[in-house]
Amino acid sequence: MKSPITIAPEDLDFARLLRVGDTVGWAEATAEPVLLTRLLDSQAERCPPFRLFFALTFAADFAPDHPNVTVTALGGASAGRQFFAQGAANVIPANISNLCDLIASGRPRVDVVLLQVTGPDPAGNYNAGVGIECLREMMQGARLVIAQINPLLPWTEGDTLIEPGTIDMLVPASHPVLEVPARTIGPIEQAIAGHVARLVPDRATVELGIGLIPEAVARALGGKHGLGIHSGAIGDGVAGLIEAGIVDNRHKEIDAGITVATVLMGTRRLYDFADHNPRIHIRSPRYTHDALVLGHFRRFVAINGALEIDLTGQVNAETSAGRHVGIVGGQMDFVRAANRAPEGRSIIAFPSTSRERKQSRIVARLKDGVVTTPRAEADCIVTEHGIAELKGRTLAERARALIAIADPAFRPELERASDRLL
Repeated sequence: MKSPITIAPEDLDFARLLRVGDTVGWAEATAEPVLLTRLLDSQAERCPPFRLFFALTFAADFAPDHPNVTVTALGGASAGRQFFAQGAANVIPANISNLCDLIASGRPRVDVVLLQVTGPDPAGNYNAGVGIECLREMMQGARLVIAQINPLLPWTEGDTLIEPGTIDMLVPASHPVLEVPARTIGPIEQAIAGHVARLVPDRATVELGIGLIPEAVARALGGKHGLGIHSGAIGDGVAGLIEAGIVDNRHKEIDAGITVATVLMGTRRLYDFADHNPRIHIRSPRYTHDALVLGHFRRFVAINGALEIDLTGQVNAETSAGRHVGIVGGQMDFVRAANRAPEGRSIIAFPSTSRERKQSRIVARLKDGVVTTPRAEADCIVTEHGIAELKGRTLAERARALIAIADPAFRPELERASDRLL
């Protein structure tokens, strides 16, 4: 087995390491090795033309205007939107459940992989910490793997073990792990969360996303019993539910006693809680988003968001005013799983208006024509004004139910539009 070379950060020269046309891929979201990506950004203009690929990026440290760098991504969510302000031609729309196979087949091909690890353990192995995503598939096909050894990264259970022979270069450097602190939860988020909590039965297995509404929902689940978690991302709120005994995972049909997620997206509190914690497993999307795995759950509740929803129940979670600011992600994977679970519920929860309350997010027709979740998969839509249950309803019934949970200021306009549409 080969041994990786250890190199100091100041000696890492990407201009020497990259070849013309290389694709550089890095771990998603909070797992991004920010020290390495900052070094790459600072050296980018000295490098031969290359391409970046990431699923989701939170750090805004890599400049979008390097003339010799092309960016390909799964979407423009979070800091990724800066790369697609002029158009989304290089967005790859894909369900997370398909991503590992796509990378393994070279679509996209990843030549150089950047990641961060903690360790080693007594056996010499490292650990990917807060998220594994499709790193293993990236590393298997890559010409060069560069890993930052970051002692601030938690050591997690699951699919996160990284064998030393898969790494070419080790860069020892302590650096704060990216954090995603929740903003202040306001009355709108509290109202939405209260409605969502009514739809979550005791002993359910729950999928929660990240952001203000999922954190508000986590707080609203305080009166539940025997919940389980099987999710893509989890935030600080899930750690609180585990500590309180509300999430005990005892009733899950598989992985009993264990919270399963693809990535930790929270603050230091969550990372410290997950460190060497056998009750939290970080798994590959091959497991977390797989239809056969999700099919084990009888009472699966999927809670996801939207940018807008039309009166037939079509969900757009990707674009706003023509800009690509979202991502397909795992929404369809979890929506379908919840809809097929015997006692499942698929919930799309979002505020009824834009932040400045000038536009309704329940619309007659999707403005950009982008459908993330089709109307045939619509179940429960939740805003601060209530719950619209769409499954099994006619188009006319759906329109009436959605208008009833729209902001009152926009209901007359939506009623007139529905008369013309239906």
